[in-house]
Amino acid sequence: MIVAASLRALGRRRGRTALALAGIAVSAALLLDMTMLASGLTRSFGDLLGVSGYALRVTPKGILPFDSEAGIPGGDAVGERIARVPGVKSVAPVLGAQFRVVRGDSAGPPLFTMGIRPGAQFLYRLVEGSEPGPGEVVVSEPMSRLDGIRVGSTLQLAGGAGVSLGRRDARTVRVSGVGDFLYDYAEQRSLAMPIGQVQRATGRPGEVSLFGVAAADGVDGDDLARRIAAAVPEVSTLSTRELMREMDRRLLYFRQLATILGSIAMVVTALLISTIVTIGVRERFGEIATLRAIGVARGRILLAVVTEGLVLAAAGCVAGLPLGLWMARRLDRILLSFPGIPARMTFFAWEAERVALAMGLVIAIGGLAGCIPGLAAVRSPLSQALREEAE
Repeated sequence: MIVAASLRALGRRRGRTALALAGIAVSAALLLDMTMLASGLTRSFGDLLGVSGYALRVTPKGILPFDSEAGIPGGDAVGERIARVPGVKSVAPVLGAQFRVVRGDSAGPPLFTMGIRPGAQFLYRLVEGSEPGPGEVVVSEPMSRLDGIRVGSTLQLAGGAGVSLGRRDARTVRVSGVGDFLYDYAEQRSLAMPIGQVQRATGRPGEVSLFGVAAADGVDGDDLARRIAAAVPEVSTLSTRELMREMDRRLLYFRQLATILGSIAMVVTALLISTIVTIGVRERFGEIATLRAIGVARGRILLAVVTEGLVLAAAGCVAGLPLGLWMARRLDRILLSFPGIPARMTFFAWEAERVALAMGLVIAIGGLAGCIPGLAAVRSPLSQALREEAE
């Protein structure tokens, strides 16, 4: 009954309670978003690596994929050595380059172009058409949509150096297909063509930027990465775990930001709850003193006050959860619009355990915040409390 009476007191001051709940909901939403932000990119990056089955990356020594223009010379021989390592299912070479579409006397902006082996590639999924053969390319969906390019269209392509020097070395290619490029950022225009074609056009015979490696069924990726590193020591072999660890290191700023903002949200929540409960306790100070005078245990009174804080925090979490999810979607669209971030990644990942932990933390803070005014009410000398009420 004492607890019920304490909760009814919240309903008597509806405006004040509503404002407090709004503030707690915003704080809970912020804490939720920061919890999701802390692991979102790393988790989505790991999921993206495994989409096509080529979870391992073999790169030039000490270099992450496409971190520089360095390449692996003698790519065919290196690829054969990798393929002979026990546990390797498939090897997919990639060579990165830049081409421009030439129209009349002008050339468009540079297009990231990937030389691939059509039968073993992990960079895109065909949406329409077929894999590229000699003299053919696959274009990305944004390029097809924005530039009106369809399967069967022809393009004039020229290397970046040739265009900048004024040479007219454009070559005609046919569009064999349209692909969903997994690692492209939003609205990125990209091309893919047979790797030999890119090697000849760029004057880099036999060179490869990286290899994607698919492990056989039941083979551990980390163990396979170590075997490849031992068999081909002149390159770097990165498993999914190592790539995610490097991603974590590069995203340390986001984790620090999430920690700071999440801490601020918890402090604001504690202040809001302790303030609203303190005001309520002061308004019922005489009532509490009377209960103590007639022999009601201090623990029951303290429980009633703490329950106020718990109920406020829980109600704030209920309101903050949909608000936080809405904010996460909005922020995700803004952050993913930055160049260089794959559109398939997400900054905010829903993890039930982390979300439950964050919301439980808010409710626990509500209970602790309620303890402060509750302890003050039950510990004050009874004679002084009754005298203050009489005055």
